[in-house]
Amino acid sequence: MAASIIETMQRRRSCRTYRKGTLDERSRALLEDEIARATRGPFGSDMRLSLVAANGDDAAALKGLGTYGMIKNPAGFIIGALRESPSCFEDFGYAMESIVLGATAAGLGTCWLGGTFKRSRFAERMALAEDEIIPAVVSFGAPADRRALESIVRSFAGSDHRQPWGALFKDGDFSAPLPEAAGPYRVPLEMVRIAPSASNRQPWRVVADRDGRAFHFYLQRLKGYKERNHAFFGIVDMQRIDMGIAMCHFELAATEAGLRGRWAIRDPGIAPLPVDCFYTASWTAE
Repeated sequence: MAASIIETMQRRRSCRTYRKGTLDERSRALLEDEIARATRGPFGSDMRLSLVAANGDDAAALKGLGTYGMIKNPAGFIIGALRESPSCFEDFGYAMESIVLGATAAGLGTCWLGGTFKRSRFAERMALAEDEIIPAVVSFGAPADRRALESIVRSFAGSDHRQPWGALFKDGDFSAPLPEAAGPYRVPLEMVRIAPSASNRQPWRVVADRDGRAFHFYLQRLKGYKERNHAFFGIVDMQRIDMGIAMCHFELAATEAGLRGRWAIRDPGIAPLPVDCFYTASWTAE
């Protein structure tokens, strides 16, 4: 029986330490199938996704990239390349997270890595075109039994801390929290709450229409976060990628719960908005 996607989301953890060894053929075939299905996000941005086995040069390639901590003994990486376009980073986050969840269901560990990859070995292995970028890569492998080290790194990254429900989900506008008894969409929203994000900032905010049939996703920027990352590390807008990850969790959990809908970019004009808060997309029930 196929694994529940909701249970997979609940089980997913960022894994930075892997057992030494190569990827077995069954796991490789599964990941390649996931990559083949994930060539586009909800808004249709073109991207190239590829699985590459780790080699001895990758540890050096990761140094100084502003990643989420130490990465040891990965079996390989999932790499994506795209040309910048509207909603491309949201599409990228959505597509890559769907692969991450497929890897998790197969028992593999994964970790999102943000950095500047334009002149990296990863760019060479993707034969990156001049007008393409690699927004992030995902490491994967068989998780090592290194609980103490993982606990230290996760604590440093804030990975086990999540903002409370009422801070993330709003009812009708930004003035009131959405009740946790949010009808049939309570579980999809909870899967958004536990989704991974850069530095665990959880930049998503979701405003539910009061009829419960539409959910509007907003990016709540941390002041200066985007500018600091770009200035010091050359990192792309990771918080837009985070929005795509959140959208992936919401849609896949809703679909498993039998809740059909579709994404569209139609700003509902909710006002006033918090400072540095920007509309991304809306989910409308069908």
